Amino acid sequence: MGEVPYRPIKEIENLCARGDLRLAVAIDYARETGHPIPLAGALGMLAAIVRESPGEYDAWACRWLSRWLAERNAPTIAKAAELAALLAALPEEPAALDALRRAL
Repeated sequence: MGEVPYRPIKEIENLCARGDLRLAVAIDYARETGHPIPLAGALGMLAAIVRESPGEYDAWACRWLSRWLAERNAPTIAKAAELAALLAALPEEPAALDALRRAL
């Protein structure tokens, strides 16, 4: 059996779970010009940012919402508003993360 292939997305998820936000951000930034992590995976980063660097959360949440708008076929303003409201609630209401995952 050969070596397991390197999966940056899995590494980012593990780093966020361990609280190593800076390294996860660095890996995501490096991938930004190629294949960014999927939106669902990026939600894990948002949860880590809320815990580790809340002052940066708004910028990251807006970046995530921008990606969602760009990557979805025919996004609606109603859905964008729903996601924006959940993103706004996330710092105070951790359950918003589950609602965001379901909304994807």
